[in-house]
Amino acid sequence: MDTEAKLQQYLLLGKSAKGRSMCELITKATAEPGLFTFGELLDLPKVQELQGEFAAFRALLELFCYGTYPEYQQHKASLPPLTQQHELKLKQLTVASLGSQQKVLPYELLQGALAIGTVRDLEDFIISDCFYAGLVTGKLDQRQGCLQVHDVASRDVRPAEARGLADALGNWLATAQVLLGRLESEASNASAAAAAAASRRRELESRQEELKKNLKVELERSGDAGMLLDDAGGYDVMDDDRIMMGGTSGGPGPASLMNRSKSRRRHMQQQENRAAATAAAGQGYGSCVNIGHLQRGDTFSAAAALRSSGV
Repeated sequence: MDTEAKLQQYLLLGKSAKGRSMCELITKATAEPGLFTFGELLDLPKVQELQGEFAAFRALLELFCYGTYPEYQQHKASLPPLTQQHELKLKQLTVASLGSQQKVLPYELLQGALAIGTVRDLEDFIISDCFYAGLVTGKLDQRQGCLQVHDVASRDVRPAEARGLADALGNWLATAQVLLGRLESEASNASAAAAAAASRRRELESRQEELKKNLKVELERSGDAGMLLDDAGGYDVMDDDRIMMGGTSGGPGPASLMNRSKSRRRHMQQQENRAAATAAAGQGYGSCVNIGHLQRGDTFSAAAALRSSGV
């Protein structure tokens, strides 16, 4: 039977119990293994009506709801006698209370609160009665002599502490909302950046297509589309697909191809200018040759041709 089922069973019995039978119910419930919360049982009207000789049992139930083993020792005379099972349960609840207050519990603190004499007995109690019971999860640090608390089962909250707990939860909620707002802002910025990158990529692809078309038109217009070779005569760009796609693996891109085309046209123009200068020199027109239109490199070629012809 799980913890919730056990509690519901005691709550059902508590609705009809009163007086001494209610005291027996409280004694049995507080000793029940695995049951660590008793607030709902304490809120039963029949429990609140316990007075006189039975009032000590209501105080005992309050101790198991909110108190610790040192508190029991302080008020032991006014409380019903506890069995060994009761004392074990109260020590377990004491560890839970201490673990909820701080995450590192020195052995000295635990030994004093639980009235355990040796470290060996303390470690055995923590392992057997806290870890295995699912009340506390953590790690025993023998070198530092402490219990490192990772998680701890919750206990009942005193009515006077409810406001502080509500404030703490409110602060946590406010912090969570701030973090959520930041995450939403970051997500929005990331989406905007992704959209901008996609737009830029489309723009570049459009410009690439436009450059391909312009290059193809220029090559067709210059008549070099079929013979665009470098000076070594080694790179064939007859395949328009390779030209437009920037070449195959290791091939030149469109800008490189355009530069080659211009270079070849200059080379052809230089050859034509040299031929014209040579022809003019051979016909004896050396004094009339107009070389103003020649490029600098061709001027020296024309002059050499004139000297060789004796003009």
